[in-house]
Amino acid sequence: MTRVNRLGESKGPAIQTLAKPSTKEWSMFKLNSRNKSLVFYTLAFCLLLVTISSCSKDTHEHADLVTGEQLFNYHCAGCHKNTGKGKFLKGIPANRNTVLSSQQIIHKINANDGEKVKMPSFPKMSQAEAVAIVSYLKQM
Repeated sequence: MTRVNRLGESKGPAIQTLAKPSTKEWSMFKLNSRNKSLVFYTLAFCLLLVTISSCSKDTHEHADLVTGEQLFNYHCAGCHKNTGKGKFLKGIPANRNTVLSSQQIIHKINANDGEKVKMPSFPKMSQAEAVAIVSYLKQM
């Protein structure tokens, strides 16, 4: 099939236009109230899974980690970030400029004593590892 202009000259192959899809074909993509609810709950569930998995329990299987920075990155950076600033929306305070003493931080790392804190405790962590993390925090 070739195109013909107003003067009757041939201009090469004609461009075939595609038919517009009917509304019946697109009806499954419309967001009615049921579909909106399904999308909302699916996204909420995914967000919940990501939030729950971001701060893990203490498995303490990392014999090769020796420095405070490595220990911080393994145990703490998931919630407090690598910069130590924390995540504002989760209510996680920054590690920097803390008013807690080194001993108080070590105590919070090892046991939260039932405080209403989202931070997991690491009771299996040795005193030397906790001190290494605190030393790293102080020099950040």
